[in-house]
Amino acid sequence: MPKSSTLTILLLALLNLPAPGQDMFRIDSLVTVLGEKSQDSARSRIMFDIAKELGHGDTLLALDYLERARAIAEQQDDTRGLGRYYKILGIMHYSSGKFRIALLNFDRALAYFSESDDDINTYETIKWKGNAHLRLAEYVQAMNHYESALDFYRRNGMRVGASRCLNNIGIIHKNKGDYLAALSSYEESISYLSPEIHDRDISQGYINIGNIFVILGSYELALDYFEKALDIAERLNDPENLAICLSNVGVIQNKSKNYSEALALYERSLEVSESIKDKIQYSNCLINIGTNYADMGQPDLGLKYVRRGLELKIELEEERAISNCYIHLAEIYLVMKNYDRALELYGIAVPEKLRLDDPEALASCYLGMGSAYLGKQQYTDALRMNDRAMEIATEINVIEHLVRGYDSRMQIALAMGDYRAALENSLLHHDYEDSLMNLATSKAVIEMQFRYNSSLLSQQNENLLVQSELNQALMRKRNVILYSIMGIALLLATGLVLVGYFLRRLRHSSMKLEEQNVVITRQNLKLDNLNKTKDRMMSIIAHDLRGTLGNQLTAIEVLHRIEGNENADMDRKKLLGNLKNSASYSLELLENLLHWSRLSENESFYHPEEVTIDSLIANCLSLFDETAANKRISFHSDLKGPLVCRVDQIMMETIIRNLVSNAIKFSNPGGTISISGEVINNSLTLRITDQGIGMTEEQIHRIIHNGGFTRRGTANEKGAGIGMTLVQKFTAIHHGKISISSKPEEGSSIEVIIPCRN
Repeated sequence: MPKSSTLTILLLALLNLPAPGQDMFRIDSLVTVLGEKSQDSARSRIMFDIAKELGHGDTLLALDYLERARAIAEQQDDTRGLGRYYKILGIMHYSSGKFRIALLNFDRALAYFSESDDDINTYETIKWKGNAHLRLAEYVQAMNHYESALDFYRRNGMRVGASRCLNNIGIIHKNKGDYLAALSSYEESISYLSPEIHDRDISQGYINIGNIFVILGSYELALDYFEKALDIAERLNDPENLAICLSNVGVIQNKSKNYSEALALYERSLEVSESIKDKIQYSNCLINIGTNYADMGQPDLGLKYVRRGLELKIELEEERAISNCYIHLAEIYLVMKNYDRALELYGIAVPEKLRLDDPEALASCYLGMGSAYLGKQQYTDALRMNDRAMEIATEINVIEHLVRGYDSRMQIALAMGDYRAALENSLLHHDYEDSLMNLATSKAVIEMQFRYNSSLLSQQNENLLVQSELNQALMRKRNVILYSIMGIALLLATGLVLVGYFLRRLRHSSMKLEEQNVVITRQNLKLDNLNKTKDRMMSIIAHDLRGTLGNQLTAIEVLHRIEGNENADMDRKKLLGNLKNSASYSLELLENLLHWSRLSENESFYHPEEVTIDSLIANCLSLFDETAANKRISFHSDLKGPLVCRVDQIMMETIIRNLVSNAIKFSNPGGTISISGEVINNSLTLRITDQGIGMTEEQIHRIIHNGGFTRRGTANEKGAGIGMTLVQKFTAIHHGKISISSKPEEGSSIEVIIPCRN
């Protein structure tokens, strides 16, 4: 009996097995330990662990434990605990498909982990950021995060972390059509793991290798790897990998035209993924069931399932999967001979696949468009699309698309009356169709395995060479030490050398003492600067923050007195407005003080990444809607093109927020604030112009050379004198520059230029 039939029977026999539930034993154990602990720090750690375990199942209960743990961490000023809070919250958002929100939480976690010098959690969070970017098909950002984490894991001997990074790097290579690089990454990821200890990760690697061989048409090899993964999933009672294995074997059965067997496997995978609330795998199963129904001659039912899958993918924001759904829908419309609708859907998918650099899907699109044009009897367009598809399929060696391409060429040649070409393409089609694992594919697979094994041998040889060189260096070092000892023994035989030796030691001790004095002096200077910074911060807090809080308490007391007065609506509205402005100023002051304190302590929070400046400006402007409305100030934006730069998002947001805040503060009522921006020669230029009270040359000089000064705004608003200091510091960290032009009573214009490649 063929291996594929044996595996199918085995999988179908599993259909009556119940899907494993969540591991409640570990959760119950943690809850028991929690009841035995009295110290808040220990209770906080255990509650974080419980929330992490519950995250995939009982979300509401997980959030309850998470918030309780966060409250303790905030009370104890536990930065590492706060980092864990945002990291676990990000993982929960990631699991529910909210990848953008997950990224925001991961960034917050990184800030806390950096503050607490927690390298392990820092790079674990960086890896999770890579996962989110991978789901969003943002491969450049994902690859950067994975390579950063991989370097850390390798340097510290953390084999599981390195393996998972390599596994995800392989997925990126696969999605971009570089199957040799993907196979190499998957195999290397498995080489880091030990059987029995890391079986689940090994199982995931087998699944990914099987997927590569499915794309290459090597179904027997793919089934071998899926069977290995399935054995591990059953032994570990792992529902997630069990669902993936069932679905992947269903894909092979579908491609082998065993549609009934494929449907049974898809439905079982759907059941398991639903039981563990895995939305991603659940949506994949819906799409697979839909395409299978279309292949079975039930296109209406196929459309129903694929559309349900598309709705979930849109909810999960999986851009690559969304464009795949459009391709599946187009293929079903081809079966229904609705060629115009099919071409319309392909037209939506092709630009996305070009943007995502997905050559395998592009080849599928062009083949489908060729079939649609053939159905419309537009043979020239059909042949053009087919040629594009065949070129890509040949380049990435996807045999399945070559089979379909030669069949389409035969149909086009028959329709055009070119029977010789039809015969040639028919023979090529049958050569590939007889077995997708024909001689050409075998050679390709063998070549890939040979090249990979050769690279492993080459790496091993390099390692042996390095080890040999290290041994030789160690031997030379030992010889040098031995000869040195012998020389010292001879020198110690004479009193003159003994005296010289003690003199050298005395001189060395004196130098060390001087060095220690220099270090102590530097430390004293640093402590003096920190004390001055502390005194200045305390002065600002005592003066400005106390004043704003006093205003808020006064406003609340007045509101309380007039609560029973029905004719006090205007007073209440005015007081509430004043209260909101005072609270906004307090928040802005605290944020600036936080950034300033970190700069004063020489802490590095510079984390550059690709940031969309347009969105950052829009978010900052939305913070000042109410303040601007109170002064009847309008905003005018002139942002040329998408502004994307590699900058630190928090620092950039602080720069924009302080400049906009100052522009509003010193603008006359009814004025206009203009914000313009453009990227020229890899440099971002932002310009914020107001029509306010302006500045003298002396005031501009004080801002540029002294970091700023304080004065009241046009509506008597207060200032702490910190904002422009932060703007200058953060701009300097980005290697940028600031220029100011202003005239009294005519307004001010501040221009910030920052390189986009720091």
